[in-house]
Amino acid sequence: MNLVTKLAEQPAEQLAIIDAEDQIAFGELWKRVQGGSNFFQQNGLSKGDAILVLQPINITLYEILLSAFHAGLTVILLDPAKGKTFMAKCLEWLPPKAFVGSLKAQLLRLKHPFPKTCFHTGKNWLPLTKKWAPNGTSSVTQMNTHDPALITFTSGSTGSPKGIARSHGFLLAQDETLTPSLNLQKGQVDLVTLPVFLLSNLANGVTSVIANTDLTKPGSPSIESILNQVREHDITRATASPAFFEKMPDEFFTPLNEVYTGGAPVFPELLLRFPNKFHAVYGSSEAEPIAHLVGSELDNKIIAEGGGLPAGKPVSEIEIKIVDDEILVTGEHVLKGYLDGRGDTETKIEIDGQIWHRTGDAGRLDENGQLWLLGRHHARWKNLYPLQVEAAIHLQHSGIKCAFWKGYLYCEQQIEFDLPWAPEIQLKVIPKIPMDSRHNAKVDYTNLPT
Repeated sequence: MNLVTKLAEQPAEQLAIIDAEDQIAFGELWKRVQGGSNFFQQNGLSKGDAILVLQPINITLYEILLSAFHAGLTVILLDPAKGKTFMAKCLEWLPPKAFVGSLKAQLLRLKHPFPKTCFHTGKNWLPLTKKWAPNGTSSVTQMNTHDPALITFTSGSTGSPKGIARSHGFLLAQDETLTPSLNLQKGQVDLVTLPVFLLSNLANGVTSVIANTDLTKPGSPSIESILNQVREHDITRATASPAFFEKMPDEFFTPLNEVYTGGAPVFPELLLRFPNKFHAVYGSSEAEPIAHLVGSELDNKIIAEGGGLPAGKPVSEIEIKIVDDEILVTGEHVLKGYLDGRGDTETKIEIDGQIWHRTGDAGRLDENGQLWLLGRHHARWKNLYPLQVEAAIHLQHSGIKCAFWKGYLYCEQQIEFDLPWAPEIQLKVIPKIPMDSRHNAKVDYTNLPT
């Protein structure tokens, strides 16, 4: 078993990835992946070794990832946005045998105990490193279902790292679930900003166009550059966060057949811009996807009455339980435990011999089996959760930034609102609603003024 074998099944002449500077066809990518695997092996790396990769989201990143999978290596990805202290803790916990990164990323070696074996992806010479140079060919290393392929880190309630180890079997199960949920079909051309979805595109013969914008700031897209990509590459679909799509003009959506968004609450006004094109996908790093909603399925009456934010029908590959209002999930593409068990006690629970993941989200299933999101489970105030209030406010004031927290409705402007089912709520006007630093798409409730 090895996820990378799906790459060899795709049409050789079809473009696989297009980034801001280059493009590569599936056939050429497959050759470079075999060469990259051989390069790793020539430099002393073997099955089971862990390598750290710090590379911008471009063709080279996926060339390295797939080469590592091909060679049976485990890839460690770190998010620089989480800060130097967080990165240092991750590297201390799981020291890699080798490091591959851009010239800029190599500077981190001055402050962190990086491995001696280092490869750089720049064009210029760099001391104490070897240039990334795929060459030759090699056979695919066969892996067991539970062998780790990709490790990323998230932070728990304590701020300490939790390692998400995705095995080859997990990635294949995730791909098998994402394929129907995202309606992935050979020959489609997808504008992407979310790195994990590009792997499924490659496995399904979908051409991926990496959005020509700063992907660390989805709420501030380079609109004209992206519109040029849509025109030049005949893009048929797009996958990005709500913050990205909220800023795009209607002319961006007009030529597209489908638009997929998630990773943060997707409010009605966005889905209703093009209700037959917009799809909201609910999930998390530990369970992606969980549920899927088409914009045309919205029921604004229930939202207005405090019913929450609709997430749609749960995907068939997942099981859902609602326990004390919290959403619990299990399935082949749901993470059963974190690396070394760190974080399991707060998010994993055993029920009837089966491991379930606690999402931390409050929700409910209606009589038709549709999932409704209520907000973070810890954020309940009396009988109300944040998304019950926020979704209803969005119906009354389209596009407004707001947050409900501990009895107060925080807004960036003075508004009038009418929520007869929540008469005790008070309005607080503040200059700016704090959002998460990584995607600018989720409210950072803990930083709201008290």
